[in-house]
Order: sequence, then C-alpha cells, then structure tokens
Amino acid sequence: MKFRYIIASFLCGALFLNSCMDKFADINSDPSVVQKADVRFLFTQELSNLRPYDYWAWFYDYKNMSRWGQMLVPGGSNSAEINLINERSGGSNIKDAIVLAREIEHITSELEKSDPITAASYQHILAMSKVIVTYTAIQNTDMYGSMPYSEAYRVRYGGTLTPKYDTQEQLFDLYLKDLENAIEILTKDKFEVDGQAVTQIALGGQDFVYQGDAKKWAKFANSLRLRVAARLYNHDKARAFAIVEDVAKSPAGMITEIADNFIHNVGNEWYGPNEIPQTGRGNKTMIDFMVENKDPRVRFFFRKNDYNSKVVQAYFDAQAADEKQPDLPSYIAEKVEFEVDEDGRKVFKGWKAPGEPWVRYHGLPVTINADQDKKWVDYFDPENKIFKITLNGKEKTYAATSNFQLDMYKGNINFTYPDAPDVGAVTDEQPRVFYSLYFSAAEVNLYLAEFKLLGANLPGSAADYFKKGIETSVNGWNEIAKKNNIRYYERIYDQEFEEPIKLLDGEVEALLAQPAYQLTGDKLKDLEKVYIQQRFNFIVHPDQMYVTMRRSGVPMKNSDILPFENFTTDGSDYPLPRRFSYLDPSPTDKMRPIVLEALKEQGFNIGFQPEMLNTERVWYDKNAPQFGEGPKL
Repeated sequence: MKFRYIIASFLCGALFLNSCMDKFADINSDPSVVQKADVRFLFTQELSNLRPYDYWAWFYDYKNMSRWGQMLVPGGSNSAEINLINERSGGSNIKDAIVLAREIEHITSELEKSDPITAASYQHILAMSKVIVTYTAIQNTDMYGSMPYSEAYRVRYGGTLTPKYDTQEQLFDLYLKDLENAIEILTKDKFEVDGQAVTQIALGGQDFVYQGDAKKWAKFANSLRLRVAARLYNHDKARAFAIVEDVAKSPAGMITEIADNFIHNVGNEWYGPNEIPQTGRGNKTMIDFMVENKDPRVRFFFRKNDYNSKVVQAYFDAQAADEKQPDLPSYIAEKVEFEVDEDGRKVFKGWKAPGEPWVRYHGLPVTINADQDKKWVDYFDPENKIFKITLNGKEKTYAATSNFQLDMYKGNINFTYPDAPDVGAVTDEQPRVFYSLYFSAAEVNLYLAEFKLLGANLPGSAADYFKKGIETSVNGWNEIAKKNNIRYYERIYDQEFEEPIKLLDGEVEALLAQPAYQLTGDKLKDLEKVYIQQRFNFIVHPDQMYVTMRRSGVPMKNSDILPFENFTTDGSDYPLPRRFSYLDPSPTDKMRPIVLEALKEQGFNIGFQPEMLNTERVWYDKNAPQFGEGPKL
C-alpha cells in the first residue's frame, strides 16, 4: 500500500480503458449475449473478494505489526531493524471491493431513470455492498491517513483520473454517513415507487455470510460504527460517546451473540491464500500469561510444539545410545515425569502440571538479539545443538516453541506429526475448507465494556459487557477452530499422553474466575484488562490488534498483569512506527502533486525512519498515548 497512489492511478486508467471498450462492445457484439451485469452476481463477487487477511497483508504489514505489537517473534529473535519498513506493503484490498460496489451503484442509478421499480428492488444489495466497502476502507486509512475515496474508481462513469485525497477526518464522516444510510435502508420493511410496493431482490445463498438477511447486515453496519467510535475517542471524546450511545439504542441491534458473527467462507473448494507466510512464534510473556490462566484461545491461536511424549522418549533413547546427544530444553524437561528402568534407561511416564495440552505452548522473548544471550540458549539453539537429535542413524529437528496457528489463516495445510527420528513420516493431508472470522460479538461487547468504563451512557454494566466479551471471544474462536478442523482440535497422534485442543465444558467459567479476567472497580486497571482482552481477540487480526495497542497505550509499562516489554536489554527507548511510510511518487505519475499535497497537509515526510513514523501521526492518532503509557481517561 505504499504504492497505493500509483496503483490507484493505474486502476483509474484501466477503468477508463474499460469504458472505451464498453462503448465499442455496444456496436460490435452479438445481440444474443447478455451485456449488463447481474447485480446479485456482482455483490457475490464483491463479498468473495473480501479477504483483508490474505497472503500479501501477512507477508508485509501484519508481520511488522505482530512484532511491534509484541504478539509474534521471528524464530531467530527480533533484530535491531524490526522497526524499519522500507519494503512495499500488502495492506487492505479495498480496490477489490470498491470497484464492484461502484458498478452496483452505477447500475442502480441508471435503472432509476429507465426502470425505477427494478432499481428500488436492489436497495438492500446496494446498502450491503457499501457496508463491505466501509469495512475495508477503515482498515485502509488506519496506517496511512488520507486517501482517495469519494472520487476514487469513478472514471468509468465520468469521474476523474486524478481523484482527490479525502482527509481522514472527512473519511470518518463519510464512513459514518454510509453506515447510517445502510442501516436505514436495511431496516426498512416496505419500499414503494409511485405508490407501488417493491419487493427486494433476494440473495439467498449468493450471500454466503448472512444468506441475504438484511436485518443481520443492519446489525453488522450498526456494530461497525463502534470501530469508528473507538478510533475517534482520543480526538473527540464527546462525539465517540454520542456514536456509541446511538449504536446501543438503535433498533437495528448489534452483533452481541456469536450466531451473528461475520464469518467468511467462499465455498467448499477454497482453502485460503495460495501461499503460506512466515509469521513467527508467540511472545513468551503473552503465552505464559494465557497458559497460567488456562485461556483456551492460546490453543486456537498458536500451535503445540513438537515435544510430545514420543519425541521426549526419543531424546531419552538417543542419550542412552550416545551421551553426546543433547538434553531436552530445560523448560520442557522440568515438566516431564519419568522413571529409570533396570537398564538405567529413562522412560517417559507423564506430564507435570498443568499437563497436556498446556505444557506444549512456549513462546520466545521479544528482546532484540535475544538469540545471542546465553540465558535464552534453550529457546533459540543458536549452535544447532539442542533441537536436533540422531537415533538409529536418522536425524530430525524439532520446534520447541509455538508458531502462530496457520490453520486459522489457511485451510488444507499438510502437517507431519512429530515422532522419533527413526519413525516414518505420518502426515495429515486431510482437505480442509477455510473459514475467517472478520467481525465478532466479542469485538462489540469489549467496545461496550471499554466505553462504559470511559463514561458513556450505556444500559449494561462494564462487568457484564466484559464477561460477555470474553465468553463470545473464546466460544467464537473455538467455533472457527472447529470449522477449520485445525490440527489437534479433536484428532490426536500421541494416543497415550496427548489431549485434543477443543474447548471443554467448564473452561470458560474457570477462565472468568481468574483475577485478570474480572473487573474490580479500579478504573485504570479495569480498562487495562479490557484492552488486553481486545488484543487477545485480535491475535489473528494484527492490524486491529495494533490499532488497539496504539490508541490505548496498552500493554502498559510496569504492569503487574501483562506488561509492555522493553525491546532493548538496557531499557533504552526503541521507537515504533505509528503509521506506514510513503515513497516518493514517480515524476511521471499523474497523482504526484495530489499525493505530495496530501502528505504536506498531514505533516508527513517521505521516508521510513522509525522516529519520524512515531511522531508523524494520522489524524485520529494525534492525541493518543505513547506505546506503553496506558489509556487517557
């Protein structure tokens, strides 16, 4: 998206070319061939194109934000350059949605002139298509600020090749207006044209998220307003409160139950992105916190490590055969129960508390160059002497820490179960369709908890919203894990000592009993807990996680719950970008003067220096706390 102004210009030109081709086609085509696109099919394609967490986003933007957000760590540890972003960006796929939404808008507008009854029958679809665009547009502006929007992708319909940059303030006004208009249309039961009743075109299965249920789309649009309000709070507290209070009392309702979650699956033969990104391992402090509290989501967001009982026994056997073979990593060995048989051989007998599956989750420290620190040698194995063993002439390397759970990113990933080096590979190649959770009841409930604590006039209590937020987060992500049939969800490999990772009866109730998962009346600490839960809920959505961290100042330095950690060993300041960078537009780019003026208006300079990207903030971020400072009350 650093090149998005170039891409926008290119696409506008492409659309202009398409316009010429369309005119040519009007006089040079077989009259039996359908020339006008079906609005229903355009909507389905727009919905299908909605993939905000695809490969390119993870390859660039989300990889960076996950590291800055202290969620993931590269397998070789963080380097001193993790705050540099001098490569092009992946970003939002707004263009894939907005082009089709513009076409739907154009078709209905033209029909209003020639066939107003048919045009009126498309009003629900038109409103739904604009909600999709708004969803992607919010994501697009978060890290860039101003962008072409109101005039973008209209050249085919008589618009300009050089669309203006709307300011972020203008963008949020446009987003709210579009969402409010969509809600009004989607909650409307009767449509009339010249006194004649008009029935809305039914989508049914062509809407594979809500099956054409306009009321659910209205809930989604209304709930999405909370995402806007959360971003506005530090800039305009009164307006944010007004939005939240209006959302809560709107007859459209909100997504507060997982039955209304926005779950995206384009069909039985789509397995997700074609490529798999290198994401990283979980942050040790965060994983330790989740394991200590027995938060089931750690099992859905991160993989078990490779050290099942079979691998542990292989280590024992390798050492018995050759004392030069490595010991188990210390943090794994301390959880192993074993006995020594009459031949002096160690035999695995079980796991110490907290037992399987919890003992299989370990993270890496976020400290820069931790792989060069001797105290972390068991976590990084810099000399390649700990994670690799040889047994009966066969060699194998194992992962001792927990990778991001890629089955929540893509289906149909083949997986070889960990076993001793001399055991033939057992691979899980079962096809898996792929489901993505793009917007959830947990997000809504946790926003409501946040704003109640901040002082908004809402009908429920912060404690009730908070509890509901955790419940819907755990249950919602468990549903996605089940739908995606992630590894170990129900099927296990180590039949004697392994446990599946599916959600068990009573786990949510036990989680809610933990002190860190309860509000106590201490406003600052309660807000911290809410923001921590928002972060957890967004682990699969690094952009939302990072925006939450940026606007809240949580995790907090010196927290006794889940602290913001120093990236440097000496505690010195390490600046993190608060926006993404721009490159200098080409002198031949028609958008160049517009881009440069938009940057000047925002106070942005071209470049990627972390100090600059930390101080030059997008409009709604200007009054937000610095990373680690905690929320502004």
